[in-house]
This record gives sequence, structure tokens and C-alpha cells, in this order.
Amino acid sequence: MRQLTNKEIANFTGQVAMILHAGISPYEGISIMNEDNHTSPLHVHLARISNELDQGASFYKALMSTEAFPDYMLEMVHIGEESGTLENVMDALSKHYARLHTSSEDLRSAIAYPLIMIVMMMAVVIILITQVLPIFNRVYMQLGSTLSGSASFILHLGLFLNNYIFVFVILLVLLVLLYFYLTKTAKGQQKLSHYLSKASFSKNISRKLALSHFTSGMAIALSSGLDIDDSFKLSSSLVENDLLLKQIKDAQKIMEEKDIAQGLTESKVLTGMDARMIKLGYKTGGMEEIFHKISATYEEEANHAIDHLISIIEPTLVAILAVIIGVILLSVMLPLLGIMGSL
Repeated sequence: MRQLTNKEIANFTGQVAMILHAGISPYEGISIMNEDNHTSPLHVHLARISNELDQGASFYKALMSTEAFPDYMLEMVHIGEESGTLENVMDALSKHYARLHTSSEDLRSAIAYPLIMIVMMMAVVIILITQVLPIFNRVYMQLGSTLSGSASFILHLGLFLNNYIFVFVILLVLLVLLYFYLTKTAKGQQKLSHYLSKASFSKNISRKLALSHFTSGMAIALSSGLDIDDSFKLSSSLVENDLLLKQIKDAQKIMEEKDIAQGLTESKVLTGMDARMIKLGYKTGGMEEIFHKISATYEEEANHAIDHLISIIEPTLVAILAVIIGVILLSVMLPLLGIMGSL
């Protein structure tokens, strides 16, 4: 069974929160949602949930029976149902998964933009060497000369591409398929996250996003009444950054003998002001609020970093394209100017 996307989960939990706030029971609310979602991907799951609730299952078990929701969300629903805070939990989950959706879309845009630019660059260069250069070649032949050096090499490359244009089309299709694999499938997203956590240009962004997800998860878990250890274990399932996940596991080991503030600090999960805020929150009992603030800060920093990366990539790719086109045209025009000058 396909798991729901972050956007679908955000919409679902938001609707349930509004229904509970209106004083409607989960069973009645799910039935209403099911009537309004006949064409939605949620329809099958809503029907299953409604059927389970009708048979007396808890809301948590009804959701679990669909196999469409992540473990973290299910555990939060279970806690909210047991503690009588389901409405607040669903509202918090809606905001949490909406943020996850936004951050993943921003990251997807940061990947898609340079890919689109690269494809456009390749298309411009191929048109230039397959359609424009042959015209110059005919001009040279009419003048009793031929292209030489780099221009001759580029011309022959153009002739090759003309004969094997299907190769370029296949490469383009493979590139598009790779993009959808990395951004739309669970395995692809996992591999992409692993790569981004290692790559020098993106590891800082990857870490900030992972920290935002982890601290947001901690805030919801703690506010739902879960203890620190269980909140830690549950929230670590939201982390896809390998280095941060290792540091979180180190923090858990440290917390066997020390408090959470020391665990997060000594494992370097959090440093500087964030670590001091956690220490303060631990002493004052305001941990969930501190985690909320830290999560919002890292999310904002990650978004700024993504925007900055795109602002660097755009002019860089344009400059590369200009240089390539300039080299091709100069390799053709300079000899032609020499010939015209000797006439």
C-alpha cells in the first residue's frame, strides 16, 4: 500500500483537527470526509478507516490498518487519543507535515532548476552545432576554403549528433526519469537525501532541514505528554541525514547517564545558542517551546540557503552557456573575417 505524501497527511490531519474542534466524533468526521473525497487518493483509506471505526476500533488502530501513515504520526495519534489531546495533536501534526512538504518542495525546486537550465544549455549548443555551423561550412566552401582546427572538430561533432540525435533524446528521457525517481519515489528520495548529506554544496542545507524535522518532531512529542527518551527515539525516525542520525544515536547513549541538554550538546547535535536554549528549557520545563523555536529557525535558515544556492547557480550556468557559444562562434567567425579581409 502506497504511503500518503506529506501534503496529503497535512491535509488529512488538518481536516480531522477542525472536525474534532467542532465537537464531531472521529467516526462521524471520517464519514463526512469520505463523502467529500470520492475522487481523492484518500478515498480508499477513508473508507477503510470508517469501516474500522464502525467495528469499534480506536482511531489509532483504524489509521494503522490502512498502512498508509508513517510510524511517527501513528504514535502521536496513539498518545493523543490516550491522553485526551487528540485535537491538539492533529493540529500540530498538520503544521508539522505542511512544513515537511514545503521544505521538500523547496529542495526539489533547487534540484529541478539547474537540471532544466542544463537541458536548455544542451539544446542551444546542439542546435548551434547541428544547424548553424553547417551554414558557415557552406560559406567557407563557396569561398574556396574549409573549416579547420576547433571549428572543424565542432562541425564534425554536429554531423555526428545529426546522425545520432536519438542518443540525445534517450539521454534526455533518462535524465527526466532520474529526476522523478529521486524526487517522487521513497527509495529515490532516500538515495537523494544520502547524496545531499555528503555533497559539499548541499550538506549544510541537508543538515538544517534534518534538524528542523527532528526538533519539530521533538516539540510535538513532548507537548503530547511523551517523555524525553521516547520522544527522542520517535523523532529520530524523521531524520534522513546520516551524520545527524549518528549524532542523535550518540546523544541517546550520553543521555543514559546525563540529561538531554548535555546529550545534545556533547554529541554536537546542537551547538552554540541552540544548546544553551535547550539547557534553559530543560531547567524551566519549557522544552517543547524551545524545540518549536529551534525548528522554525533551522527551517528559515535552510530556505535562505536554498535561495542563495539557486542565486549562485543561475548566473553561473548562464555564464558557462555564454562562454560555450562565444567559443563556437569565434572559432568560426575569426577565420572567416581573415578570408574576407584578404579578398
